[in-house]
Amino acid sequence: MNRQQQLQMANIIAQQTLLAEQLTTTQFVEQFELQAHSSRQYILSYQTEQQSIGRLSEAPTLPQCPSLSRFPIWLDQYDEIRLVSGCAQPLGSGTLIVAVDDESLYELKAQFISASAIALCLAILLGLITGLIFSVRVLKRINGFNQVALQVEAGHLSARVAISEQNDEYDHMASHINTMLSQLQHSFETIAGITDAIAHDLRTPLSHLRQQIESEILDKQLENLPTEQLESMLQKLDEILFTFSSMLELTRLQQQREDNSQNFTNVNLQQVIIDAVDLIEPITENKHQFIALQLPSPLFIQGDATLLFRAVYNLLENASKYAGDNAQIEVRLTPNGFTIKDNGPGICDSEKEKVFQRLYRIEKSRGVAGFGLGLTLVKAIIQLHNGTIELLDNNPGLTVQITFAN
Repeated sequence: MNRQQQLQMANIIAQQTLLAEQLTTTQFVEQFELQAHSSRQYILSYQTEQQSIGRLSEAPTLPQCPSLSRFPIWLDQYDEIRLVSGCAQPLGSGTLIVAVDDESLYELKAQFISASAIALCLAILLGLITGLIFSVRVLKRINGFNQVALQVEAGHLSARVAISEQNDEYDHMASHINTMLSQLQHSFETIAGITDAIAHDLRTPLSHLRQQIESEILDKQLENLPTEQLESMLQKLDEILFTFSSMLELTRLQQQREDNSQNFTNVNLQQVIIDAVDLIEPITENKHQFIALQLPSPLFIQGDATLLFRAVYNLLENASKYAGDNAQIEVRLTPNGFTIKDNGPGICDSEKEKVFQRLYRIEKSRGVAGFGLGLTLVKAIIQLHNGTIELLDNNPGLTVQITFAN
């Protein structure tokens, strides 16, 4: 019921109340009967104990005006039962009932609610579809960034983020990232190129110098002259040549990974570990170190047996070199790789990533022979085999964990 109908009902009640006060009961009933039958919009009835006057034959139970309640009535003009809203007002010796047929209004309200609900559902559905399409597109672009980041992290510095033709904010960000990666790759290649050029250019004259020293040692040995100084020079020269060879090999491994040009075969990692342990054992025995092997079953991976042997041997050599005398070293084969543990001093967290950099050495290990290329080479070999290397605390000591993806 709208506000206008409520006001009109209030006026009818006030009018009939005033007439009931001014007229006699007979006069009031006569005028009410005329008004009740002449009113088309409102249903009027006056109920007393003796009679029922107006449009209703029986008085329904209704709240007192202005509170309203809906009740059904039979309308001859529509030949149907309809719901009307009305209220009861005590008046004189009877009760005045005023009602209005507002079923069409309820139907309109119901239709409006249904239409609103349908519109809301369509809006929600459209929003979900639009949001889903937008999310898929955004996630696809973000996944592209993540994939490039993973490739760069794995050593593929040539990886770049794809740029679409939409020229949106993601393309602008991709362009900036690609520019940054190009500069990073150029800087890395420049540094690597300089070090490789130095190593390559110096290796030949140093090799000639080595031959001369060897020849001089033989001559002095024939003359029974002391050769200690020459042998010491030869040993240091071998270390320099080994470092240059390692730098050139490191570049070769990284280039293989960039070009994906490696030629792998099926390698038994268990046998590679056994061979590396056999080779390192004379060194560990001199230091009274003990190597425990946990190799329950063969583990085959696609790889280069020589490179894998070198990686395992370098890790064992590092463990023996830095763990100290009487150290305990454990090699364990895992379902996806292997671990090497020792009970030495270990590596602090701030140094664990730096030790993989070229020529980087921990301050406390500078008294030990080496040039800071061992772990760099190991990481390059492991990455070439689509694996990861992680340094963990062994409490005490260090755990080197190698995991292969295949």
